[in-house]
Amino acid sequence: MRTARLLVRRFTPADLDDFLGYQADPEVRRHMRGEPMTPERAADYLKAQSVLDDHAPGAWHAFAVQHLADDRVIGDIGVWLPAEPEAIPDIGFQFHPAYHGRGYAREAVEAFLHHVFETLALPQITATCAPANTASQALMKRLGMRLTSATPQDVQYSLTRDQWRAAGCESA
Repeated sequence: MRTARLLVRRFTPADLDDFLGYQADPEVRRHMRGEPMTPERAADYLKAQSVLDDHAPGAWHAFAVQHLADDRVIGDIGVWLPAEPEAIPDIGFQFHPAYHGRGYAREAVEAFLHHVFETLALPQITATCAPANTASQALMKRLGMRLTSATPQDVQYSLTRDQWRAAGCESA
């Protein structure tokens, strides 16, 4: 998935240094649960992601977001494809703080939505974040996602393929 400034592609083991450069950053982690990956765990993760079948159920499918001009991975985006047929896939993303506020997340998510709705033919997706993550919530709203639930732990937005197409986004 290529945009004017980005390439959204499968991870490779060679992305390890760039991945480690942002996934453990306190600015990136402040709204995320759990601990950052160790270098060993991250290497195993990237190796597994590089060969994961696009349609494998019960798995997180992560894609590197490569900044074309800088020739480096500046973030990632992915989708959880649940094993249960009635469950709704959930997307997520994280970006290096040096690239926040420049529209890269929106550009990458728009390209990725084309992938999930057209290539994977998913009928609906959700995106979930911490209530304090107002930047992610604002992005979800700009993308046409609709608030579906809010708890003290999570805020969830939803978007159907029909809503996405009605907004004229399918030509992305």
